[in-house]
This record gives sequence, C-alpha cells and structure tokens, in this order.
Amino acid sequence: MRQIDGSSSQAITMSRAPTLDQYASLVAALYRGRFQEQHPWHDFLHELRELCWPCLTVIGLRLPTPGDAGIAYVGGATYSQQDLMNFANNYSALAPLVDLPDGETVALDELISREQLRETVYYNAFMKPFDQEQIMGFDIHRDGKVALFVRLIRGHGEPDFSTRERDILGLLEPQFRELAVWLENGRSLAREHDLHEQAFSSLSLGTVMLDADLHIEHANSVAEQLLKNNSTIARVGDKLRVMRHREHQQLQHTVRHLLADSKQAVPHVIPLERESGQSPLFITLRRLSRQDRLDDTQHIALYMTDPELRQIDQTRLVMDAFGLTPKEARLVIALANGGTLEGFATDTGISKNTARTHLYASFRKVGVSQQSSLVSHVIRAIYGL
Repeated sequence: MRQIDGSSSQAITMSRAPTLDQYASLVAALYRGRFQEQHPWHDFLHELRELCWPCLTVIGLRLPTPGDAGIAYVGGATYSQQDLMNFANNYSALAPLVDLPDGETVALDELISREQLRETVYYNAFMKPFDQEQIMGFDIHRDGKVALFVRLIRGHGEPDFSTRERDILGLLEPQFRELAVWLENGRSLAREHDLHEQAFSSLSLGTVMLDADLHIEHANSVAEQLLKNNSTIARVGDKLRVMRHREHQQLQHTVRHLLADSKQAVPHVIPLERESGQSPLFITLRRLSRQDRLDDTQHIALYMTDPELRQIDQTRLVMDAFGLTPKEARLVIALANGGTLEGFATDTGISKNTARTHLYASFRKVGVSQQSSLVSHVIRAIYGL
C-alpha cells in the first residue's frame, strides 16, 4: 500500500533548506488544492513530500472519529474508504497525535519513546501493518475545533525527523491558518449561495447571468426550466434568445443601456408576450455591481418570473428563511396577510399569551423588534423581488 520512491541523490538535494521558489510553489499549490476536483491538494502533497522525502504527507479538514471517516488526503499512499472507516471506528480513539496545541508542531517521539510505542495496541494493530513509525505535524484551530491538520509520516528504518522538517512545517503554519479562514469563508458563501438558490427556486425565480453579447454565464435550475421548450425565450447554443424579433431587440438595447450607465440605474423590466391565454413572462435586468461581478467583465443579472409557476409553500419557505417553527411561521404569515394576533389565537385554538410567545420568538429569530418590521421581512421572503 505504501509507495515510496526517490534516490540517494534526491535525498542529498532535499537535505538543504527549501529555496524561495520551492516555498512559493508549495504555497501556491496549497491554495489551489481545493480546486483540484479529482485529487484535492495533490500538487501540494507531492511537493511537500519531495521537500521532506522520504515520507508520506497528509492534509486533513476533519479528524476521524468513530462513525466518521473524517476528511483527509494522503500523498505517497493509497487508502480505500474501508481502510479509512476501519481506522475511524477502531483506532482513532487510540491515536496518540491528537488534540495538539493550536499551530504547534509536535512529533510523536516527543510524546512517547519508540520502545514504548512498539508495545502499544495502536502501533501493532495499525501503524506497524502500514509501516508507520514516525509522525510529525500540527493542527490549526477555529472556534475551538480542529479546522485543518497536516502530518508527515515515516516508516521503520527511515531517517529521524530533524529540525529541517520542523522548520518547513513552521513556514507553512501561518499559511495553513490563512487557508483555514479562507475555507471557512468559502463554505459560508457556499451556504449562502445554496440558500439563495433554494429561495429563488421556491419563488419560481429564474436567474441568468449574461455578458454584453447575451452569452449565458450561469443559469439556475428554474431558469433552465423556463428556457427549455419555450416558444418565447430560450437558450440557443450558449446565448439567450427572445423569439420575437422586436422583443429581442429591446433586450439587446436594455443590456447595452445598463452596461453603459455608470450611475447604476434602476433595473429594467420587460414583459414578454406568450400564447393566447397565458400571462406574460416578465424579465428583470440589472447590472451587477462591482463587488458582485463574476470576474473583471461587466455582467447583467436577468431574473425571470412566471406567475403560473409561483406555487409556494409559504410556511416551509418562511421556516427555512428565518429558522422559525411551524407555528411561528404560520403566525407571521397570518400577520403578513393582514391577520391579527387575537385572530390567529382563535383560529388555531391557542391562548393569546401563547400566540404572543410565538410572536416574540419570531422577533428574536428574524432580528426585529416590531410587528411591522417582521411583516416586511416575511413579505420580502415570500414575494422576492
């Protein structure tokens, strides 16, 4: 399972401290590792392994625990999911190099002598079969939890870890700390993106990002549904096309006007006629602000709403948007629809005091202190733009 390669000449070369170019390449590989879809952090693990050869290299985002294999990537060896799950269930609780001080490089030899280590169940059941004897690394904490960790692993008969490996890890520690913040922010943005996508989908709000030539840079699932087999507006190749020539010219003119308007004018709304008996399909266009751009190119955000698709589970939407309980959500929807606290209590068979408790809990969760503000927030959540 272990795959060590190299030569004595490589070992001599790697005995020296890393050059500035090597360090810069290593840091660049660390930050782009998240985007290597098939093998995350493959380049970083490979370069770190070359600098610290011979060794296995490990970068992890979540420590393994019984029932959870964690998230870790290994350079220099291949482990199956069954191997990882077996370790999590049977050996993770025995692992000696855990709960490390934040950002402090620690070697296993500092915690237990090798003679003592070889007598442990953990060594004989897990480390020895995988030819592991030396481990060195550090953990990065965020909010009291391990957010990132890195490990170097060497086997029996291989050189002892020295100050050189410790120094390399020391150079990486601040980079790992920044990476932990970056990953956390990235996950937060992803969660926000998912929330917006879910809300827009619930509202039957299609969103499309266009460039100046009407190329579609992004479209959400609702937009794709509206564009599919549509006789009014469609995706033709990679471009957006309105089927009626006059309306398509109006779309082109509006896009040019928005991109040329440095004062960020109000969004433009264009109604698109449809077959007899169907409501118009409304599209709203606005220029993306500088901070919302996909890149350095100007883009237009286009929103499509179809009144015939607006079948909204209002209670579920408000629960998801604000974290309300079903009763709290039904209360605020009733208020948004013009009802009263007393009327809601009567209709649902609860006391006015209980209804008032639901109201105050909703204030706290939505982040308001007045009923009018609560209603305003809920109306925006239900009816979108």
